[in-house]
Amino acid sequence: MVEQVTLEMIYNEVRRVNERLRAIEDIIEEVVVKGLPEVTLSKKKTREIEESVREMKKGNCVSLEELQSAP
Repeated sequence: MVEQVTLEMIYNEVRRVNERLRAIEDIIEEVVVKGLPEVTLSKKKTREIEESVREMKKGNCVSLEELQSAP
């Protein structure tokens, strides 16, 4: 017997995949951060980095060419 797939079942699976993806992103971020050397940053630079991470998590990004041409 074949089970009928509902929109709710699809939504629940997509939600679970998103949760797993978020967990994987968090683990990768932690591994990368732990591998970086420790430095002292100004409060301004810390805020800029935090804002960049928030933008990245929202999906906002720029191309490598845009970064290379930035002042």
